[in-house]
Amino acid sequence: MDMDMDMRADGIREGREPRSAGANLLVFLALLPLDALVGGYAWLVVGIGGWAAAHNGAEAAVPVMELVGSGGVLAAVGLALCWGRYRGAAVAQLVLTAALMAWLLSPHG
Repeated sequence: MDMDMDMRADGIREGREPRSAGANLLVFLALLPLDALVGGYAWLVVGIGGWAAAHNGAEAAVPVMELVGSGGVLAAVGLALCWGRYRGAAVAQLVLTAALMAWLLSPHG
């Protein structure tokens, strides 16, 4: 009898199970250097823009396109994690991205 790997004996397809908490933690920790690199770039762009505006006597403008690009990279990583069934790591990625972008877009960022 030939059966698909994802079918039970009664013919009902089983859903994809999420990964374990340990696997989610390892993936999240492995992605921290990428998060730091992309987040550091966004922070640097905002800081340089503010510094230049302060020395030129101009109004500081938030570099929205750079922040959208950085946030997009981190969000894409989160979506890839979701697709790979690392839902815990994807939620942590989303929270970090939202917190970073909210802080950088705030007047104190």
